[in-house]
Amino acid sequence: MADFKKLEPDLAFVKGVMDAGGDTVNRCYQCATCSIVCPLSTPESPFPRKEMLWAQWGMASKVSGDADVWLCHQCGDCSAYCPRDAKPGDVLGAIRANAIRYYAEPKALADMMSTSRGMIGVGIASIVAVLIMGFIWSLITGHSFPFPVTEDGKVEYHLFLSVIPIDILFLPLAGFVAFVSYKGVVNFWQDISKGAGLGESYTGTMPAPSLSALLKKYLVPAVKEILAHERFKKCGQTAERAKGHKWVLWGFVFLFITTSLGVIFADVLGNIFHAGFLHSPYAFWHPVKIFGTIGAVLLMGGIWMVRTMREEKTKEGILQSSEQDWNFIWLIFAVGASGILSWAIRLTNIPYIAYPIYWIHLGTVATLFLALPFTKFGHMLYRTTAYVFQAWAADVRAGQAGFGLEKPVVSPSETAEAGQEEEAGETGTKTE
Repeated sequence: MADFKKLEPDLAFVKGVMDAGGDTVNRCYQCATCSIVCPLSTPESPFPRKEMLWAQWGMASKVSGDADVWLCHQCGDCSAYCPRDAKPGDVLGAIRANAIRYYAEPKALADMMSTSRGMIGVGIASIVAVLIMGFIWSLITGHSFPFPVTEDGKVEYHLFLSVIPIDILFLPLAGFVAFVSYKGVVNFWQDISKGAGLGESYTGTMPAPSLSALLKKYLVPAVKEILAHERFKKCGQTAERAKGHKWVLWGFVFLFITTSLGVIFADVLGNIFHAGFLHSPYAFWHPVKIFGTIGAVLLMGGIWMVRTMREEKTKEGILQSSEQDWNFIWLIFAVGASGILSWAIRLTNIPYIAYPIYWIHLGTVATLFLALPFTKFGHMLYRTTAYVFQAWAADVRAGQAGFGLEKPVVSPSETAEAGQEEEAGETGTKTE
């Protein structure tokens, strides 16, 4: 008698996918058009056909262990050609939103960050935290609160919060985000390793990549490909999205450089030397200001292109933009706009306008930090991991993974010599 395996559909998973914008999943009748037209799908691992089936059946564990979900860039080609208007690209986008929540802890914070009200609430709480820290700092420094100015009436943001209180605010937040992100990525790697039939590479049942191999052979090439947006360029229906996304990505890169330079100048060198060049406010020609300006322009220009593209493609029916999509877009816009305004209005020396905008800027930056493991910002974590895993898994199967699983490469002459030696050995044994 044949063995049967009873399927236990995860109805909460199906509801989550439908609520996140994948409400068309049940229209799919498995014609495979989506996998054929997808410019990123491969014969070895076609998508999104299998993910549509798993989502219909509520197979949450199969979807969570599928790296292909993150190799999809929601090009829109599958949705444009789907004969049933099942919108596979939107379904996979909804699955990714659910996956981010699945790997994020605590879940309550993930739920809060997934809604507009929740994100606004987090932003307000962040601004309140900034004000409380500013008040405490004013008790230490003796500067007036909340609108401190210099003796000649100039607005200087470091009078409200200097490097020390900002570090006190943001370093614990960065540590929390790093811990949650690391935990989510490790759990994700284990799931997709099991899903690919490769075991659990970081739990002792299978060799794991050494840190050097992981960085040099897999992570660095993956990051280079992402920075170049090579796969985005292959998209058909939303090919123009690549430019906007690339601008946003490089905007973050330049702003990261800006922050790093600020830490070096203010936190490190500023505590050793007391030259004005090392402390804010920086002149327009200062490296921190130059990188910050370039980053702000790229970020604002890119997010505006992404917003415009989403509006147009939504009207055309190519893709559907969920609440999480718009939340993330407007959060990035708020960070960029408040940063530019806080810089421009400071030059007017109107404290009653400049400082509130500065508070908003710090609050939105804190919210963006917190968004990394809980919102669509998590694509940066999980898509990068999927890129790394794809290359690593291919090498493991080929025996060339670079950390002890390699198959020795033997030339034809060496193979012949080895065969002759083995044959000679067998002959000698028989003679004896």
